[in-house]
Amino acid sequence: MREQLVKNKDKIYGGTNRCTSITVHETANTSKGADAQAHANLQTSGNVRQASWHITVDDTEAIRSYPDTAQCWHGGTREAAESSIAVEICVNSDGDYDQAFKNAAEVVRDLRSQHGIARSKVYDHAHWTGKDCPSKMRAAGRWKEFLDLTDPNQKENPVGMISPFEGRLTGHHNDRGGYPGHKGLDIAPPKPGQVGMPVYAAFDGTIRVLHRTAKPGNLKSTWAKGRTGNGMLVSNPDGEGNGYNHMRPLDHFKVGDKVVAGQLLGYNDRSGNQTGPHLHFEMLEDWKNEDSDYAPELAFEKFKIKVGSAPERTSTAPVKPAGGGSKPSKPAAKPAVSADVKKKLKAMGYKNLDAVDVEAYQAWHGLVPDGDWGSKTEAKYREVVRAQNATKKMKGVPDNWASDGYWGATSKKWAGYTSGRNGWGNPNGYLTKKYIGNLKKVKAW
Repeated sequence: MREQLVKNKDKIYGGTNRCTSITVHETANTSKGADAQAHANLQTSGNVRQASWHITVDDTEAIRSYPDTAQCWHGGTREAAESSIAVEICVNSDGDYDQAFKNAAEVVRDLRSQHGIARSKVYDHAHWTGKDCPSKMRAAGRWKEFLDLTDPNQKENPVGMISPFEGRLTGHHNDRGGYPGHKGLDIAPPKPGQVGMPVYAAFDGTIRVLHRTAKPGNLKSTWAKGRTGNGMLVSNPDGEGNGYNHMRPLDHFKVGDKVVAGQLLGYNDRSGNQTGPHLHFEMLEDWKNEDSDYAPELAFEKFKIKVGSAPERTSTAPVKPAGGGSKPSKPAAKPAVSADVKKKLKAMGYKNLDAVDVEAYQAWHGLVPDGDWGSKTEAKYREVVRAQNATKKMKGVPDNWASDGYWGATSKKWAGYTSGRNGWGNPNGYLTKKYIGNLKKVKAW
């Protein structure tokens, strides 16, 4: 990409482009020499046409004529001008269209990553007015192929997806014991009532929203409309998003921080309107649109991950541990680990209780894995313990009811309650007798 910016503003609107979508065009000029340079020159010379676009791509280069924030005249509608970035693909007869096709897809992929634009927000010109453009691509039926090429490649997200939480699937997307509109899936911890269980990032991304102050039984929206617990919204490099509800994020996180798949995000808690401790996990087609949810089960299936399987924690440390695995190989010489540190590590599930475990702990928490339990490691440890203790101190939600997936004494006690509201339940979590059969079938729940 190189710039040849147009100084004259006669062919653009005066406002700022919201950059919420991308529109793909073809130049329709098959003349020899009608490459990216020729079209960039056309725009800088004033362009006799009542049109403008941001970027032109041919088989050798991409040239930017206007910044993404310019409201270029393209797409045939004011909405396209105000919200969409225009990319023109050259179709000159002396050029290699297939290569221009691939180059344009690379440009669009970079724009998606830069602006957090979802795949569903990449449009062809026909989307706006029905015009047959990009006609060459449409005639060959290559639109889906083009979209596939705009998705982030493996180098940008080498680990793919990581299971975010270990436990049991207790609530499917859009079907929760007869309740429609459930925007994610629920994963209950291995044992009923468990809180303080670790939650990991399912994908790479950027933190967009955080909430830590919700209490048990809270009915007000927190990190998104209708979500009532502590949690986090993360946007992925491909413009999609992940939502983690009923989870207290670690103290050091702030909006704008980057996370990687497998990174520890926080711990499940009792916050919000839930009937038993669990992680509510969402997949959004467009992280900016909280109603663009789709079934997370599809992502688990695509990456061949069982819902509720043990997460594969990945290193987020500035220096990668030796050996290349999730646990580094033992160094030749490391300081002895004190009995106090060994006790701490053992409490967190580490077994070897030597310097290697210290390194693994440091790596999994974003610290340089040097094997020394120093002040930074101690501070991280105290943060983790505070987060776990904060979840365990919450009261007010029954441990053995509904979404924890167990039909225990508490569930049976509450089963007699009914509610006149919509045949489902009330904000306190009571369910009508109509759904008791579903509740007893834990796997179906």
